[in-house]
Amino acid sequence: MKKKSLKKAAVLIGIAMAICQGGVVSSHQLINSLTAVDAVDHFLVTCSEADNHHLFVQIDDLRVVDNRQFNLLVAKDKVASGNTNPDGKSGPVIRLAGGAGVYHVYVSQTAGGDKAANYQLIFHCEDIDNAHFETSVFTKIDQP
Repeated sequence: MKKKSLKKAAVLIGIAMAICQGGVVSSHQLINSLTAVDAVDHFLVTCSEADNHHLFVQIDDLRVVDNRQFNLLVAKDKVASGNTNPDGKSGPVIRLAGGAGVYHVYVSQTAGGDKAANYQLIFHCEDIDNAHFETSVFTKIDQP
């Protein structure tokens, strides 16, 4: 009986590790929130591989309690792109072609409120064929 339990535990641990590994390879995400109308979160996303073509970024609205929407702006060197998500839904994907280096990602909202509006930011560095590369992020500004 003990052998059977150990085997089950080993299988479950293996599956969990495979799922975690798959998530790291396929994309990166962070969950954050904004409350004040004039608040802006600023992230630095680094694509360090020489063959990097663009940064993939998408914002998901996580249960906003009112009609607030999130504004997303991505900039690198002299190239920038932005959009606003439909309320309660994922925003359109941005693929900003800027090669390797540091991308600036800004998140703001269309209105303020008493409660925090939560969002999920999905981002990853990709080559021209949308294959994922190593991606790192640094939170430069995290406002309420």
